[in-house]
Formats: sequence, C-alpha cells, structure tokens
Amino acid sequence: MKIKWVKQSDGSVNDITDFVSTINWGGSAGQASRTLDISVLNSPFDKNISDPNINLGDRIRLYYDDSRLLIDIMVYNRERNNETGTITYSGYDDLNHLLRSNGSYNFKNVTPEMITKKICNELKIETGTIAATNVNIKSMLIDSSSYYDIILKAYTKAHKMNGKKYMPIMSGRKLYVIEKGEIIKDFILSDEVNILSSSYTESLDSMVNQIKIYDDKGKQIGEVKNDDWVKQFGIFQDIYTKEDGENGTKAAKNMLVGIDKTASLQAIGNISCISGFGIAIYDSLTGLKGTFWIEQDSHSFENGNHTMNLDLTFKNIMEVKE
Repeated sequence: MKIKWVKQSDGSVNDITDFVSTINWGGSAGQASRTLDISVLNSPFDKNISDPNINLGDRIRLYYDDSRLLIDIMVYNRERNNETGTITYSGYDDLNHLLRSNGSYNFKNVTPEMITKKICNELKIETGTIAATNVNIKSMLIDSSSYYDIILKAYTKAHKMNGKKYMPIMSGRKLYVIEKGEIIKDFILSDEVNILSSSYTESLDSMVNQIKIYDDKGKQIGEVKNDDWVKQFGIFQDIYTKEDGENGTKAAKNMLVGIDKTASLQAIGNISCISGFGIAIYDSLTGLKGTFWIEQDSHSFENGNHTMNLDLTFKNIMEVKE
C-alpha cells in the first residue's frame, strides 16, 4: 500500500507511506461516501520522526500499488494523541459534497442520468460512466434535498420501472453511477482459506408483505401481497401512490420485503471486496453458501497485514429515496 499527501496550498505530492502506522478504509451501501483514516507517527522528542503537518482541506490518496488508486479523500479531521504518539487524519471522498449540499429543482421530461450530470456540473464534480436508464421522468419537484438524495430519487423512479438497482460511487474524484450487485470475479471467501470469523442473523424487522396501491386522488386501485408471508407472520403493510407512466403493480411488487437475512465476517483482506458488490462465500460453520452482497466494509492495514470486516445481505437491495 502507498499513501500520498497532496498539499492544497501548492498541489505538491508527497509519499508519506513510511510515516503511516495504520490505515482504515471503508464504506457502506447506505452511507454513500467512503472514508479513510490514517495514523501517522508523531514524536516531538525524536528528531528522526517528523510530523508531516497535514492540514484540513489537504488530500490523501490511498494506492494499492503505484498505479491503482483506491480512494482520494479531503482531510476533514485531525486528532493528536500524546499517549500513543500518533496523529490521526480522516476524511471522505468527494461524494460527501453531494451529501452535504442541498438544492431545489422542478425537473420536467428528463432522465436520471441527465439529472445526475446537471447536478455534478453545478458542484464542479467530474463524472465517469453514468448508468443509462432511458427512463423519462415527466415531472419531479424537489423542494429542498441533498444532491445525493436527488440523484437517488431519480434513479428510484427508474428502478420502479425496470427493476434494476443503481448506486453512485466515487472513483478517484469522478462520480460514477453503476448497476449495484456486480459479482466479484475469481474470488471466494471460505472458512478453509480466508475467513477468520463469521455470524448469521435472521430478522422480521424490515418485513413488508402487503402493498395497497392508490392513485393521485387517494383512491385504492390495487393491491399486491405475499400470501405465505401474511399467513405465517400477519400483515406488515405499506402503501404506494401510482405516478403517471408507471406500472403500479410492478412498482408495488418491488416494495415487498421478506425475512431479512444478514451475516458478518472477518477475513483476510481483498481490495475488491467493497460495498455494493456481490461475493461468493462457502462457510460450513454458519451455513453461508452461495452469493451474498456486501452492505458494509471496513479494511485495516497494519504491520503488513490486511484484514477486512464485511456486513452481508442475502439480497441485492437498492437504497431508495421517495
């Protein structure tokens, strides 16, 4: 791993890998912005150890090697600890600007990809590949929402129409919108090879087994439900108001949620294992066998060792915003 520090004042790039004792890199499918924090050795009484004095607003880049950039953050926080002789610097990738900035719009006859590019242009954020939906949004009024939520609201409308799941991510300093759930190739997590510990949980806390469909005048026009779930667990109901141009039944079916099955594990690290992607697992102790989706990931690098903690779901679920 390599750590490079980019000074805001003059743009100079400095390799500080040798000064860094620990690295923590992670993210969540629901958190959006990925994070990085590093601990830098600091001993004011040892002339051989000098504080790089990284300022808030400077940037830190984490590389897997000299060419593969994992994350590029702006420094938001720094903390000095005299007991351990370290300074901790932490920050977020530039998706945080979309989370922390709000806007109001009245969109008409646009696609989610057009909305995304317009927003990024206003915030001066470069874009990479933005998933094309070709779904026309006739009207979407935004009173005041974060730019991130606006993008998700637009892609939620596309999701209801085509059933696909979408996720905004940053690569370097460019925003991409990808189809969520791509399976990590040529890699398996196994209790015989790389899983260090694991757990498995089942829950009814998120169940929705019946949806009533209404028109824009408040009249019920339909209903979808899972009869087996209703019979076994009773009714957990939500409502859906149909919008012009939408298939109300299809959209309502996409809102049904069954038994929530989650798992977590600690394993030998692999940089491809990040939130939003699917992964093959074979764990005989918990019975986790098959493909699962990473909901949250945390990677730690220390003393040449790379370990990761993953929270997993059994279903590829998109974060939606109404």
